[in-house]
Amino acid sequence: MSAGILCANQVKELISPRTGTIRLYKSPGHPFEESKISLSSIELPFGSEYWEMKGSCRTGTEYKVADLIRKYSLHPSEPKPLGRKPVLLRKNHVYLFKADCELDLTGTSVQGKATGRSSIGRLDVLVRLLVDESNTFDFVQKDKKHQLYIEVTPITFDLEVKKGTVLSQLRLFKGREQDISLTLEELSHEEDNNYPVVNEKGEPIKIPCEEQPNDIWFPFCLDLSPDKKVGCSAFAAKKSDRLPPINPDKKNYYDPRKYWKPIKWKDNAILLETDRLYIMRSKERLRIPGHLALECKSYTTQMGEWRIEYAGFAHPHFGRLRSDKRGAPIIFEVRGHNVPTILTDGIPLGNVRFLRMSQSAKKPKKSTYDKQELTLSKCFKAWA
Repeated sequence: MSAGILCANQVKELISPRTGTIRLYKSPGHPFEESKISLSSIELPFGSEYWEMKGSCRTGTEYKVADLIRKYSLHPSEPKPLGRKPVLLRKNHVYLFKADCELDLTGTSVQGKATGRSSIGRLDVLVRLLVDESNTFDFVQKDKKHQLYIEVTPITFDLEVKKGTVLSQLRLFKGREQDISLTLEELSHEEDNNYPVVNEKGEPIKIPCEEQPNDIWFPFCLDLSPDKKVGCSAFAAKKSDRLPPINPDKKNYYDPRKYWKPIKWKDNAILLETDRLYIMRSKERLRIPGHLALECKSYTTQMGEWRIEYAGFAHPHFGRLRSDKRGAPIIFEVRGHNVPTILTDGIPLGNVRFLRMSQSAKKPKKSTYDKQELTLSKCFKAWA
């Protein structure tokens, strides 16, 4: 196996190996569903139990997740059951779910990294992966066996979830992250038809590669020009305690105008209020080839006082299935922090890096986000 992110076929080999140990399973003797495997990641469904926590917490190298539950759960002696009937997750409360799968990486050089799903990040939900004896969220060490737990904190909207709900995704990869990340100079050598960053005409954008050849982070800039379809520059989440909870399993279901306010630019800028979620888009567009995948950096103080990209993965072939060859923009999920901030059109807003696949991903028949422009989560109806 070459260094890089594992594709769907390689992950399936972990589930049903021709020889050796089953690496990914629901429980011993019960197979993991292949339907949960995407082009470059694994969807992590909720299991049958969860806990409400006093706050967000990591295990560190001294503790197991069970220790955190015993110390910091509001009901440590017995988990709450999670079945097919949805349960309510209140905003600004922290919940810990046991994932309906286990991962055995003992004796391998494969490790993993997690993030929230794209449609979940657009609902303003913090989703983090926890494992035993780890200093960081969202990271799965090689050569260990892991029970997976998912910490969930809704911020703007109440949620409804049930057993099998998927809010998190996990990427498995071989090799060090710095070794499988392309420098901008390496990225610039991609053939034009495989180059992953293009403008609205489908033409490669290579200026950052020329200016910072040794860097691995490619800057993406804010597009505040009114979207032709929805007629606004951005969406801002409404602040209200009376909004109905959102079930992320539902598709094309909720009236977006109940939950979101359209924002239009003024003098080529918008005002980012503190503690409010905004949905925006990038000027640069993605047209990722099958041998690359993308990751977005969630926060950097150099950009300003905001957090960006609650969901930071884009898969191989993202934006490549469009007939017009224009690719698709990144959707920025932005929350202001301490001070009001003026964002101007064209300002760098997020950094992405491109990583090698261990094996090229098979081209899908269709893609959910290929035609996206300024788009809300999939659970909302189209803006009209």
